[in-house]
Amino acid sequence: MNEKGFVKNIVIIVVLLIVVFLSQQPYFNKIGKDIYSQAEPQIKAYWSKTADWFKNNIYTRVSGEVENKSSVIQQEIEKQKNNIAQNTWGKIKDYFANIFTKVSGTSVK
Repeated sequence: MNEKGFVKNIVIIVVLLIVVFLSQQPYFNKIGKDIYSQAEPQIKAYWSKTADWFKNNIYTRVSGEVENKSSVIQQEIEKQKNNIAQNTWGKIKDYFANIFTKVSGTSVK
């Protein structure tokens, strides 16, 4: 990054921090709102550029990996769901077998 762009970005960050600080102070409330309303179009432009950069550079890399891993995750979820259902059914079956054993006096497996 060139030095001019770096300084420009630092100045913008400092201005935003000042606006945020001033907007929280009761005696600078109006001034903070005025400064923010003047800077809002520039903030929206930078936010739009940042969102576009994120979509073009980060999202494209991450989305492919997420798609690859999602099938593995779905299989694991299905496996865990089946394990829970099987364990729950086994415990219910054992519970009723114990009740039947106590009532009838015979052994149930």
